[in-house]
Amino acid sequence: MQESFLVFITKISLYPTIIFTGLVMFVTLYWVVSLLGMADMDSVDIGEPGGDANISDLSSTGFFTGLMLKLGLHGVPLIVILTLVSLIGWLLSYVYTSFLHQRIDSGILYYVFGTGALVLVLVVSMWLTGIIISPIRNNIAKIPKRNASSNIGKTAIVRTLSVTDKHGEAVLSDGGAGLILRVRPDINDDGRPLIQGDKVILVEYLDEINAYQVALVKEKSL
Repeated sequence: MQESFLVFITKISLYPTIIFTGLVMFVTLYWVVSLLGMADMDSVDIGEPGGDANISDLSSTGFFTGLMLKLGLHGVPLIVILTLVSLIGWLLSYVYTSFLHQRIDSGILYYVFGTGALVLVLVVSMWLTGIIISPIRNNIAKIPKRNASSNIGKTAIVRTLSVTDKHGEAVLSDGGAGLILRVRPDINDDGRPLIQGDKVILVEYLDEINAYQVALVKEKSL
């Protein structure tokens, strides 16, 4: 049992699997931090593939951004994409390490084939991730917009350590587990900075960034 565990540790520490092992560790840590309210799950800010020109001309948006759009990696939180790419990539690279590494285990060919496998696994992982999120991407995008107007004026509780113009989440009670909303401070509110546990009112829905502008609910003094 112990020997099998050591073999497993050795395999996930070999190139190129070690790259995806590190990514899996990173996204796991991020999820833990997010659940503790120390970070939020901001959506991918790479634009929407609204026009064919943006997708066909990769140079107009940057090669990597254009590639993500082509593969359908948009419309969901970036951490979800990273999680799926990391897990799929880790599994595929582990299979490569387990079966092919035994045939080429040293020398320059080891790194040449390993780098080739890394690129191939990354592309396949991104492609599979795009397929997985495709059925739910449109629904996710519609949910906040459909409920936005009905949520205005309601109060929520800040769940992240702070709320800034780049970061922040609040929980809106819905009679169940609660809705986690992206929030940004009201620029017209000259009160103190918003922190975890503050009660805020949803002032306006900011469609362009899929977030609510909020203001601190001031407690009435007796």
